[in-house]
This record gives sequence, C-alpha cells and structure tokens, in this order.
Amino acid sequence: MTKTEIRKLMMDLRLKQTPKEKKQRDQDLIEKIKNHPYYKQAQTVTLFYPMNGEIDLLKLLKDHKTFLFPRVQGDHLDFYKYRPFMAFHKSTFGVMEPNEKEVKYQGSYDLVIVPALAISKEKDRIGYGKGFYDRFISNHNIKFTLGVIYDFQELDQIVTSSFDQKLDDYIKGSL
Repeated sequence: MTKTEIRKLMMDLRLKQTPKEKKQRDQDLIEKIKNHPYYKQAQTVTLFYPMNGEIDLLKLLKDHKTFLFPRVQGDHLDFYKYRPFMAFHKSTFGVMEPNEKEVKYQGSYDLVIVPALAISKEKDRIGYGKGFYDRFISNHNIKFTLGVIYDFQELDQIVTSSFDQKLDDYIKGSL
C-alpha cells in the first residue's frame, strides 16, 4: 500500500471505532504514557489537540508539567506553552491551535508526543503528509520522541524517504 492508501485506511478505521472502544483505547494510552520513563522525567511535553477521531491526550493536562501545543507557521511548527483557559482557534487545516496572541516557546523539548496515522515496529511513522513533525524533529534539539497510535495503526513495515524521521519509541492503545 502507498502512504496515501495507508492514511485513508487508518483514518477510516479510527472513525469506525465505537465511542466506547475509543474511550477505552484513549484511557489505555493515557496510562501507558504516564508510566513511560521519559514522560515521568520530562519537564516539557508537547501535546496536540485531537481531531477527526485522533487520540485524546488532554487528560494529561492535569499533570504537573509544562505542556506545549503546536501551531503551523508557514511550513513549520511552533509550540506555545499551555495555560488554563488558553484560547484555541481552528486553523485552515481544521486543527485547533493556540491563537496568535500567544508567545512562541523558546526553551528545550524533553518529550515530543507525535501524532501518527500509522507506525511501524521499526518506529517509522506516517503522518498526514505535510511533513510538519518531520521538519520539527530534524531542526530541534529534542530529548525523546514518542509516537501514539491505536493498536490497529501498527504496521510491520513502512516505506520511508530520507526526509522521514524515525521515532525514539511509540505506544499503542488497546482495548
């Protein structure tokens, strides 16, 4: 299958979950993230606002860490420090992002939690195809990258290009 075919299949499978299945997988993922050694020691953690059946990691915001959310700026991602009652708006991609009044984060990145449509057992990832996270990972000093998927999004192998960035690890949510 091509990356485009994999993207379509995974988005369809994600949306076909029942609300109960999605909730169970999300809860499983949250617990696995909280128990991951790099999450436990991380001070700064990037998250993403869920869209189109994506994994909902917003419950992690209760933990005592500095959380960062992405916003697309041209062809790259900038991250912004989360604070209670932070205003988000829908981007042209349909993603909820911090609004323009927020100040860009300038510190280090302990843990970057990366969204994915599929991840291989070799830690290669298929995202949405725009390369935002690949560029971000290749251009920043990040201590650890962690992909998050549902169990059905794990593949044995993914054909990659030299542009694609391998993850340090990944977690899959199961029923």
